[in-house]
Amino acid sequence: MNQYLLIALRLDRIAMFDLSIKKEDIEWLKKYYPALKIHYKDNKATEVIGDLYFSMVFLEEGKPYIINPDYGYSNGVKIKDKYQIRIELKGSEFSDLPQVFEINSRLEKIADSRNIKKKDLHINPGGAGCLCIKPEEILNLPNGFNFKDFFNNLVIPFFYAQSYFEKNNTWPWGQYSHGIWGFIEWYLKQDNLTKQSTESFLKRLQKYNNEWRLLKNLLIPKCKIKGHHECICGKNNKFRNCHNDVLRGIWKLKQDILNFGIKIQ
Repeated sequence: MNQYLLIALRLDRIAMFDLSIKKEDIEWLKKYYPALKIHYKDNKATEVIGDLYFSMVFLEEGKPYIINPDYGYSNGVKIKDKYQIRIELKGSEFSDLPQVFEINSRLEKIADSRNIKKKDLHINPGGAGCLCIKPEEILNLPNGFNFKDFFNNLVIPFFYAQSYFEKNNTWPWGQYSHGIWGFIEWYLKQDNLTKQSTESFLKRLQKYNNEWRLLKNLLIPKCKIKGHHECICGKNNKFRNCHNDVLRGIWKLKQDILNFGIKIQ
């Protein structure tokens, strides 16, 4: 596939995942996570509900993590934990993947105890976990949707990170900011962008309503946003010291809009 077309598809694509449950998915779930049960409606699997028990070791940034490490494995940071979850086997406006909910208010209590918002724990407005930024969903599931890759690549690392944050008040690895600002950080890392892919990216951002209105004002040519200005997070910090990748991503996006002659609606 042409690399420019691939970028455009990642930025704003039609849902491409078949979320139906196959026989091998049922067998895999029963073997590795027997406390999770599939629920059906009209002979169609609609939800997975129950206790998620996991054990995972994270070594360090850039190195692979290990799920279900051998007994006595001593490298890295090992976490064994349990969450009560519900997985809705349908996508949302934020994701083409099944929606994963923690249903025992544990994450809500973590947020309340630290006086932070649930979105700071990577929880979408509808209550589902933000397992990864949408353009990277296809990278995490290169073989399409299946339980093995979905759990190993997304679900278990998501809850591992929550448990790690609960204990240490920091994240085990680098995190994109939540919402529209995470997309801007992602955009900063992209090369070989085209007018088509940038326009598709802007259409994706417009779905974030309030954040888009703020960003739109920052993208107009007469707005000269600089590093010493107040950060968009509202914490009265300098932009360059708080969300520097967002700042640099906005600069890049503004320059691309100018270079490609794109008009913002």
